[in-house]
Amino acid sequence: MVFSSPGFLFLFFPVFFALYFVLPRAARNSYILLASFAFYILGAGALTVVALVLLLLNFMLGQLIGRLRRAAAERAATLALGAGIVMNLAPLIFFKYLLFLAQVLHDISGAAPFATAATWKIILPLGISFYVFHFLSYLLDVHARRIEAETSIQKFAIYIFLFPHLIAGPVVRYAEVREQLNLKYRRLVGSDVFWGMVIFCIGLSKKMLIADPLGAVVDVVHGPTVAMSTYAAWLGALCYSFQIYFDFSGYTDMAIGMARMMGFRFPRNFNRPYAAASITEFWQRWHMTLSRFFRDYVYIPLGGNRRGNLATYRNSFIVFGLCALWHGAAYTFLIWGLGHGALLALERAGVLNSARWRLGSLPVFVLATLLWVPFRAVDLGQTGKLLGAMSGLDPAVPLWQDANRVLADPKVIFLLALAGVICLLGDKPFQRLRRRSLRQPLMMGLYACLLYALSCLAVVEGGFNPFIYFQF
Repeated sequence: MVFSSPGFLFLFFPVFFALYFVLPRAARNSYILLASFAFYILGAGALTVVALVLLLLNFMLGQLIGRLRRAAAERAATLALGAGIVMNLAPLIFFKYLLFLAQVLHDISGAAPFATAATWKIILPLGISFYVFHFLSYLLDVHARRIEAETSIQKFAIYIFLFPHLIAGPVVRYAEVREQLNLKYRRLVGSDVFWGMVIFCIGLSKKMLIADPLGAVVDVVHGPTVAMSTYAAWLGALCYSFQIYFDFSGYTDMAIGMARMMGFRFPRNFNRPYAAASITEFWQRWHMTLSRFFRDYVYIPLGGNRRGNLATYRNSFIVFGLCALWHGAAYTFLIWGLGHGALLALERAGVLNSARWRLGSLPVFVLATLLWVPFRAVDLGQTGKLLGAMSGLDPAVPLWQDANRVLADPKVIFLLALAGVICLLGDKPFQRLRRRSLRQPLMMGLYACLLYALSCLAVVEGGFNPFIYFQF
């Protein structure tokens, strides 16, 4: 089930919260768990069994690791942790990467058994990339004694299956919601319900009113019948750059808002990344919970930046290679991830310093937009075609074609301008506007209601599209 679907907006969402608010507090955790199971089963079907088996195994393994650490059986605890890492990564590799690995082996060796890999049918369980990372972070934190192993299967299941973050994050650590899983510490507060609803409405409007209309242009540009030109290629790239931000940050806002309405506080996942002054800062602002996961569980254990420049570059490329593959099993994702790794290395070496250009965040936005091209492209061929058209150097691709008039819709141009102002406005004026808005809750409530109404009209009129990160 998709947050922006009619079934969710007009049935699941209002019914869930109407019952949640009137239920006795003692029944709320059980209700959350049952509703979250129903939500996931509606989307994943029979593949729900994968998540349930991993849930039980990780719950028992977490308790085992905790007991071994308390008994000072360090070697046994480390072996149990290693078994848990393999146990969680095995289904992820099978469902998400088997076909890609077969394709790579075929490309390298030409072996006949892998030639038909593209025809294999493997269905990816919904949200597996996210819940596997939740399991891994839980086991790693138990082993490092940052948290105690959970003794209640109900609370552990709520942590994993809580429907706002189950499918596409944010990546929430157990320690961040441990107290909130206890009903004694989680109360319904009117201000949390109000601001949670406001955040939810803003996230929904990001998706329905900005991301989806821009995404329609992206689909045309990446379609087989587009009249390719430099204009069309750049328009598609800019639209996708804003689409993926408003789509994913919109989903995250909806997740954070619904969680807050229930009394949970999720970590922030976006902080206006296109307003960053460097690629390094971009990654401190974009998908912050995923960046933090790779930093704490991969980059720092590898040595971080403590062992010299070469080791730091190596560690960065490993992290961005893994980050790329986490997003998708394809060469195009590797180009995107390793491209960002290369930009970070150039910044660290002092070769790339966009501050010298005195153009604010524009250089970072342009570089990020160029790297979104392979991220969105279906294959390497389309990547080369689009980047070649954007360069304006291909004599076979004109700057403009009359057929591109269909892409010059005034609504699209307006949305691009609006998105540019929202994303590229400097932090200081943006924070002033934000503080002023927070001091006027009545106006924010009316604003949220208007956005909700317009978003619902967009759902009814034009239907809905799944969130981009559902595929990961």
